[in-house]
Amino acid sequence: QIFLTVSATLNTSMFTEQQREKITMICPNLRRERNPGIDDSETLTGDYTDIEKVYHYFKDLIAGTDQRHDFSHSESKSDLKGEKGLNTEEALQVPTALYEYFSHACKEQIKELCERFGVGIKSKDGDSGNTSICFTSDTSPTSVQTARDFFIGVFQKNVADLKQDTIPLTNSSQLNERIMQLNARFSNLLAKQEGNRLLLRGPISEISAAKKFLAEESENSQAKKNINISSELYKYRNGIEVDASEFKLLETVLNKEIEDIKQNFDTVVEKRDSSHGQKVVIIFRPRIKIFDLSSHATESFINAFQNASAMLKEKVISSKLSEDRKKRLNMLLDGKQLENQHIKIKKKEDKFVLCGLPKHLHAAERHIMSLLDIEDSAQAKNRTALASDLSHQEASRVSEMKYSSKQKNDFSSKEQAKPKTEDEGQDKDMCPICRDRFNNKEVLTKCKHAFCRSCIQQAMTYKKACPVCNTCYGLMQGDQPEGAMLFRTIRAQLPGYPRCDTIEITYVMHSGIQTNNHPNPGKPYDGTTRRAYLPDNKEGQEILQLLRRAFDQKLIFTVGQSRTTGAQGVITWNDIHHKTQMDGGPTNFGYPDPNYLQRVRSELKARGIE
Repeated sequence: QIFLTVSATLNTSMFTEQQREKITMICPNLRRERNPGIDDSETLTGDYTDIEKVYHYFKDLIAGTDQRHDFSHSESKSDLKGEKGLNTEEALQVPTALYEYFSHACKEQIKELCERFGVGIKSKDGDSGNTSICFTSDTSPTSVQTARDFFIGVFQKNVADLKQDTIPLTNSSQLNERIMQLNARFSNLLAKQEGNRLLLRGPISEISAAKKFLAEESENSQAKKNINISSELYKYRNGIEVDASEFKLLETVLNKEIEDIKQNFDTVVEKRDSSHGQKVVIIFRPRIKIFDLSSHATESFINAFQNASAMLKEKVISSKLSEDRKKRLNMLLDGKQLENQHIKIKKKEDKFVLCGLPKHLHAAERHIMSLLDIEDSAQAKNRTALASDLSHQEASRVSEMKYSSKQKNDFSSKEQAKPKTEDEGQDKDMCPICRDRFNNKEVLTKCKHAFCRSCIQQAMTYKKACPVCNTCYGLMQGDQPEGAMLFRTIRAQLPGYPRCDTIEITYVMHSGIQTNNHPNPGKPYDGTTRRAYLPDNKEGQEILQLLRRAFDQKLIFTVGQSRTTGAQGVITWNDIHHKTQMDGGPTNFGYPDPNYLQRVRSELKARGIE
């Protein structure tokens, strides 16, 4: 005897209470305990000899060699004929697949039949694909015949509309968990493994509901992989490179925006020099590796940098100075005395030009004037002109303050849509990007802002929007498959929105053939159904309408490689993020996520939808 104490778990649903009580007579020292929280389960504890006796006792019951046993259903290996102690036996032949479903989905009806007519049921699978079913009774043949007739009626009713479907296994490690979930969730469905596929057997409505459940679970269980792959495929995953001197001029504004971006997208930022100090690389990395929104942080920074760059102004200082004053001014060109002024000074022909944000230009102008000790009337006149110019620059400063205060780095839509005029401080012959005269001038079609052709082409590689007013020039029509977008209001509250109901969006995407805009033209793709959730408040309803427009413009879905399963040629999300769960937080695509509505609004705006 190796073990002093041995425990075994008993499936109580296979035996009656009387049969289980008998083991205390066989083994008086055996301890029986119910397992809390687990139905139909009991733990037996005793020495090895007791457990061995119990094992053989229940084994004999299942095999049918105990004359007094009574059970609802077992898959006996023994011959159904010639059983001793059974007064009557009536055998039925039914397809094994149908009986397998019936015995799984109709346990309560089988139990009711046995109790109502006082019979037992035994079954044996045959080699021909049929199962033999026998009814036994110690009382009268009449009860067996009545039970048999009742069984036939119930059986035919429950298998009349039975269907079957199989699904390829995409993640075998989660197969057992998925089977248990399906069998627990759908009472009229049998889920089991068959080879390398998952078999679903039941009414067509149950099979459809189970397939939709599997699709949603697959999408959400792979959330971490989905986010990480999305980040890995992002064009600027290694950072965005900007001009070092320009970044220095904008640093006071951008530092505030970077802090907002870090908070909104839960990221950290890394800055490093490139090209021998001529460039600065800005890299956003996820603070928590499993929740990677660094690509969105980078897009937000690009938007902020372009808007801030459009605010840079220039001021010309006359070079008609004495030789002594020219020497002093030339000494400033190395920038050492202007390091803290956040401006850049350069020489153009016979003029000195200051470049920077309006508020910095004003301070730097006064600083330079004090250094040069310029008091002649001509310079005084220049200062008067500067004051006049600064009256407009003050308006620009107000606009800058508005820009800095907004979490998504945008000016108000009214300000964005209004092109700046020469009177507002923009030289009509100067490119807002390079701050030099136009070279192959190009005027944008919507907002009418003008740039050098090479400058705007380079800017558009970062973001397809006007650098001055952020008017979108990106792709407005996608390659989304045919489908429908439905929505309804459900009486449930999302975490973080306790005072309103919930909008449930359902996308029903149809099967079809890939077009020339898809990776494999001519090949088919399967349909799919997706659900998403929004709070039913003012902002949630606004986002719903924006998503409706995006869907109509075929921007919500595309056909390509699934980021969750790796499958090719399937319908997948097109980077406008949706909350596919009501709870669970951002890592599970659920709520609470206080910045989600702002993020999705920004994603839609980047596609020209606002």
